[in-house]
Amino acid sequence: MNAITNKGFTYIELLITLVIMAVLFVPMMQVFSHFLHSTVVSQDFITATNLARWEMERVKNLNMTKAQLREAGDSIYPSGEPLEMNNAKWRISRKVFKETDPLEVRVSVFHDGEPDRPLVTLVTLIEDTIWEEIRPLE
Repeated sequence: MNAITNKGFTYIELLITLVIMAVLFVPMMQVFSHFLHSTVVSQDFITATNLARWEMERVKNLNMTKAQLREAGDSIYPSGEPLEMNNAKWRISRKVFKETDPLEVRVSVFHDGEPDRPLVTLVTLIEDTIWEEIRPLE
């Protein structure tokens, strides 16, 4: 008689294969979840850094003297609706330390509603540039 050969998988073999795949799938999903979280955190940090740089350049390009900047004082931008970028709402805080010389200005960027947790803070010193005498080079 001819021996009958089975070329299919048994129920036990399929069950063992599924268990092995499940054991390997769980760590892969944890790595994927961590990757997505890291991407969001990095995106927020990059956005906050760019907003802080933008505001710092705006402060420097206002062409205000130290006295004018002291008088302008602290501010939060924007005063109305928050900036919406990369699926988040942002606010920018400018703090002027009036007692310092040269004048210290700090720009902080935070998510709307979380002013006590800035993501990025930049600091600069402002000094008036006064030309006492302008004469041609010889």
